[in-house]
Amino acid sequence: MDRVPKVLKSGEDEPEIAEEWQKEIEETTQRTKASLEKIEKNVASQSSDTKFIKYKPCQQSAAFNSGAKNREFIVGGPADTLEPPKFRHKRINPKPSGSPPVVILYSPPRHQQDWKIPPCIPNWKNPKGFTIPLDKRLAADGRGLQDIPTVRKFAQRSDALYNAMLKTSEAGAMRIKVEKEMLLKEKEQELRALAQKARRERTGGAPPPSAVHMPTSDRSDCTGEDMREDYEREKIREERKREREREKGFG
Repeated sequence: MDRVPKVLKSGEDEPEIAEEWQKEIEETTQRTKASLEKIEKNVASQSSDTKFIKYKPCQQSAAFNSGAKNREFIVGGPADTLEPPKFRHKRINPKPSGSPPVVILYSPPRHQQDWKIPPCIPNWKNPKGFTIPLDKRLAADGRGLQDIPTVRKFAQRSDALYNAMLKTSEAGAMRIKVEKEMLLKEKEQELRALAQKARRERTGGAPPPSAVHMPTSDRSDCTGEDMREDYEREKIREERKREREREKGFG
């Protein structure tokens, strides 16, 4: 609210002061009038009672308002925005869609063993005297976190040893094979000499003295068929001998 100063009538500058005060009064009046005009006058008062309104629309066709001839409304009173809710809201969880979840099958004893966490007992302090398994003791020691130092040429040395072992085994197998072939050749020569001796005895010829090995001059008399028969006979004999040794080993 603006204050208007009281007009003093005494003094020489009275007309000038009166004009200035009159201008201030007019300006204050104009400002007050403008602010009062901004206030709305025709404001509908809100009633707290509910009202029942019924009216008939001007359009009475079947396509308008679903063919209804009149309308009825119930207008409620003003509601307090800070008023607590009158009804309790119940939240309904939506039903799960699709197939039910898959049942996880597990062993209860094994599941219980997985949840058994051993106590942390250091290696240097065990006042209650608990028995610590070796795997837990090594896990607490931290040896699994250390890197194992390896020699730079360890892989090369391992390969060299492996190759040497293979060569040694191959050489041994080759030596055994050569020895077997030599024994077979000696047996073949003995069998040939015996066959030659028997053949000469059948024909009536005198056998050569101390004929263990077949002489060079008589090798031409032994045909290829006789040699093949002798070789097959010796082969069958060796197979039977191996079978007997195998049966003895199983027995």
